[in-house]
Amino acid sequence: LHISDSYKAAVDALGYKAIVGIGSTIYINDVEPGDGGKLAFDSRDEADLIAAVKFGPQEKIEAAVRRVVDRMSDAKVHFRQHQAYMLSVANCIVQLIQQYDLDMAEMFGEGRDYADTFSVIPKMQKQEEFGQWLLPIALRMNQAMNQERDNTMKQVIKEAKQYIQDNYQDPDLSVEKICRHLHMSPAYFSTMFKKETGQTLTQYLIDVRIDKAKEMLRNPERTIGEIACMVGYQDERHFSKLFSKMTGVKPTEYRRFYV
Repeated sequence: LHISDSYKAAVDALGYKAIVGIGSTIYINDVEPGDGGKLAFDSRDEADLIAAVKFGPQEKIEAAVRRVVDRMSDAKVHFRQHQAYMLSVANCIVQLIQQYDLDMAEMFGEGRDYADTFSVIPKMQKQEEFGQWLLPIALRMNQAMNQERDNTMKQVIKEAKQYIQDNYQDPDLSVEKICRHLHMSPAYFSTMFKKETGQTLTQYLIDVRIDKAKEMLRNPERTIGEIACMVGYQDERHFSKLFSKMTGVKPTEYRRFYV
């Protein structure tokens, strides 16, 4: 009976080899925590990792992964708790991939079936192995999310430009009205529009209106006041002043030169 108990204790002690390392003598009383020990991937850890993966940059992702892995060395717990911890982190990653509709096989690497993840992780003997598995996946996810955001923003900007082309005659057309149509925050979208196009949304609207006015000025039958109204300006003087600022000549001079 004593031999059986000793064998069980020895096998149990082997669960702590991640703490003391392979090839070292393990004395169970040195590693067995008096209070049972805890290693949990809690909601705060999860939120930090998710935020890093979603928004980057790479340095922040590396730091978040390092914190996740370091918790394993800081906690003197049995290997079974290490396994449960690693699987909790992996489950968080899988859920995030599914939430953002990312390509599971691509995120986990060429030839890697994500279903194998939950069988591969328990075989990892060292926390470094887990870090080497987690970091590349986190970086690929961040890159894919950034690409998706870029593609989405490019599409929204394209839609905004088309909306302006279709509605430039509206004197009430404004950044706020355009953003209401797009269901986006004016401040956020204006920033993204400037970043992508190099000009403000207001400037783009003015450019479209002035370009349309140039086309109309080539028709001598239309008055300057009529053209101003047709491109969204009810005040002819304001239109003329803006036209001069944008082109360097007054509307009447432009017409005289091109007609």
